[in-house]
Formats: sequence, structure tokens, C-alpha cells
Amino acid sequence: MGLKSLLKKIAGTKEQEEETVDIERQTVNYKDAHNIGILFSSSHEENHKAINYFVKLLQKDGKKIHVLAYFEEKHTNPFDFRFDFFTKQDIDSHGRVQCLQANEFMEKRFDYLYCINPQHLGYFEYILHRSQAKCRVGKYHPESVGSFELMINTLDSADTVDLILQMLHYTKGLITHNSGGSTKKPKKKVTTS
Repeated sequence: MGLKSLLKKIAGTKEQEEETVDIERQTVNYKDAHNIGILFSSSHEENHKAINYFVKLLQKDGKKIHVLAYFEEKHTNPFDFRFDFFTKQDIDSHGRVQCLQANEFMEKRFDYLYCINPQHLGYFEYILHRSQAKCRVGKYHPESVGSFELMINTLDSADTVDLILQMLHYTKGLITHNSGGSTKKPKKKVTTS
């Protein structure tokens, strides 16, 4: 550690060191996709049936599902499937999600990561930007440009079921024609802290 860095650390003004990670994004034919991630907030009870429905549809298509949910606080399980979760206690003052479940979720190389949230949530952006998912799919929000490879623009009046159905419609319609079954996009540098 140099003298300048040491002085900054002692003075408490050390800039946060940032690490960049190369993440290769690509589009996979839905029929060839095996591993699916789902990220959602359970703050609206009316979404519970829609999320259960979505998971059943994916399982019916033979997909392996891993789910991460946000809850305001500890809870009972309102769903028909296994999931990991994090709460507001796991989010630091900078909006970073700091828990084992979120870290493991971000490390998984999903073929598709569906983010089911009608409103923009900053702590979801943290997870999405660090996710190793090949293709991230979510609702269009101006603040979320760059967080997804596929964004769904729904009406403000659209409910969670409409969002889910449109996500499935568009991802099932994606067809890639190269021999590897995917369309590679340039590697994207992601800043982590």
C-alpha cells in the first residue's frame, strides 16, 4: 500500500476500491435453456398467485428454477416452491445486498434471469448488474436501461400476470441461428464493490 493510499485510509477518505468483472451476455433459444433464475419482491400479496403460476409454467417446460425473493422482514412461505430470500436488513446504506443467498444467486450462470417487479427497485439493480446470467429479462424502466438484455414495456395498468405472459411470449420467440445455440454480445465490464 502506497503512502497516498495509507493517508487516505487513515483520514477516512479512502475511495471505495472497485473491481471489474467480465460478464459475457448471450441469448439462448428458450427450448435450449435449462437454468432459469427468478428475482422478485413479495411486497404485494396479489403477486403470490402470479409467481406460483410462473414457476409452474417453467417447470412444466422442464426448466430448473432458482428463485430469490425480497421480503420486508422474516415471513412464512406463501409459495408452492422452494426459494431463497433477503430482507431489508441485508441491504446496506449504499443499496448493496449483502447476504449469502444473494451472493450465490448472482454467481449462478442462468440461461435466463427473469426479474418480476412492476416498479423499479435499486437493490434489484445491484443484483442484476452483478448477475452472471446470460440473458436478463425485466420490465422497462428508464432507470433500468443497461440492466437487461430484453426489456418488456407494459402499460402502467398491467398486472404481474400480464408481465409474466409477455416475458414468456418474447423469450419463447427468441431464435438464434448460430451453431452454438446462442448469439454472443460483447463482454460487458461490471463494477462491483
